[in-house]
Amino acid sequence: MSDTCKSAALEIYKNGIEHGEACCTDNINELLRLADAEAIYLAGRHWNCFDFDRGLDRLISAGDPEYIHKAGIFWKSFDFKRGMVFFITTGNTEYLYRAGRFWTGYDYTMGLEALGKLKSARHIYYAGKEWKKFNFDRGFEFLMDTSDPEFIFYAGAHWKIFDYKTGTDRLLKTRATEYIFKAGTMWREFNYEKALKVLESEVTAGETWRARTFENRKWKAELKKIWESRW
Repeated sequence: MSDTCKSAALEIYKNGIEHGEACCTDNINELLRLADAEAIYLAGRHWNCFDFDRGLDRLISAGDPEYIHKAGIFWKSFDFKRGMVFFITTGNTEYLYRAGRFWTGYDYTMGLEALGKLKSARHIYYAGKEWKKFNFDRGFEFLMDTSDPEFIFYAGAHWKIFDYKTGTDRLLKTRATEYIFKAGTMWREFNYEKALKVLESEVTAGETWRARTFENRKWKAELKKIWESRW
């Protein structure tokens, strides 16, 4: 959008604040015609008179996820399902996750299923950590399907519910030595013997992390048990 059109849209928004319902219909029609996402969002938040359905139509056609997200938080009336469908169809996992934190009408089942299908390990992890409602069994299943060692590690360290046996097996299959080492420092349950075998077999990639096992309290204690069981 040109600077001229944006300035015009913001002027209409300010006019609506000053004059209220006196020229409500004209202001709405002209504002939606200009299709500036910021001005539409502000009008929906602050005007006493606003067409929320048409406003959301324009935000969706403008394709601006930030103002759709903000509208879902601050507008008096908002079609949450339509907002979620926009994030899903555009593959925007960042705002799909954010909406789950702030939208009062968020469908958590729909949101998690979408994050799983989009294989967003990062946002599945953060959803499990920060959403008010989260299906940990389903979220765990989706997270394992991503085979992302970083966020499997973080979930094992921070989720309230986590299947450590399955999580350990999946993490070891990635052979990501950094996160295998880190899981041993933070997870409540961990198979150190299996993990050590991977660190030993990854001669080059595991060198740094094998050395660090001798510096970490939990690893040192478990290494001692492993060596004692071998002799």
